[in-house]
Amino acid sequence: MNADRLMRGGQLPTNMSRIPYPCWGLKFTGPISNSNDLIELMTQSRENSRWLLVGGPAAVSERQLWTAWLGLASRHVSDTMRANSEDVEFIRLIAGTHQIRIGFERAGIAEGDEMAWLIHLPEFPTESIQEITWPNLDRHALDQEAQRIMTVLNATLLPHLPMPHTDTVKRLELEIEGESIDDYNAIERSALAHIALADYS
Repeated sequence: MNADRLMRGGQLPTNMSRIPYPCWGLKFTGPISNSNDLIELMTQSRENSRWLLVGGPAAVSERQLWTAWLGLASRHVSDTMRANSEDVEFIRLIAGTHQIRIGFERAGIAEGDEMAWLIHLPEFPTESIQEITWPNLDRHALDQEAQRIMTVLNATLLPHLPMPHTDTVKRLELEIEGESIDDYNAIERSALAHIALADYS
C-alpha cells in the first residue's frame, strides 16, 4: 500500500497511529508583528530543513501531520516534490495546494499569530515507500533541540497536542459541506482530504 492510497483512505500504518508526531506548540509573548523576521530567525538557528514552523491554526492533529509526512516521504523517494526543500513541501501539503505561495499563506506563519507549531520531519525510507516503518527518533535529543529553538524564538511550550478549531477552516480554506465548523472530526477529515488533493488544487 503506497502513501497516496494511505492518504486517500485516511489510514496510517498501525505503528505510526499510536506514536506521537514530533511537534511542539509554541506560545509567543504577543502577536507576531513581523513574520519574515521570525522565519529568518528560525531559518538561521535551526540545524537543517527538517525543522520548520507551521501557523497555529494549520496544525489540526497528529494524524494530519503523519499523513502529510507520508505524502512528503512518497514524493521525496520518487523525486516528485514540487518544492526545493522538505520543509516547504510539507507546508504545501498541509495547505492543500500545488502553489508554494498559497501554501505559505495558508499554513505558514502570519502577522497576528500568537502561537505556532514547531515541526520535525523524521527521516524518510531510503529506497522504497511501499513498507513504511516507524522512523528511529531520539525523543530526548529532539526535545532538547526543540527547547533550544523555543529559547531562540522567545517562546514557551504549549501543554497540548494539535487540535482542530474554527480558525482552521478559514486559514486552510477547508470545505465543510453540510456540517458545522465546530465539528472537530469534520475539520480533521477535510484537512486530510486537503493533503490528498494538494497536487490537483
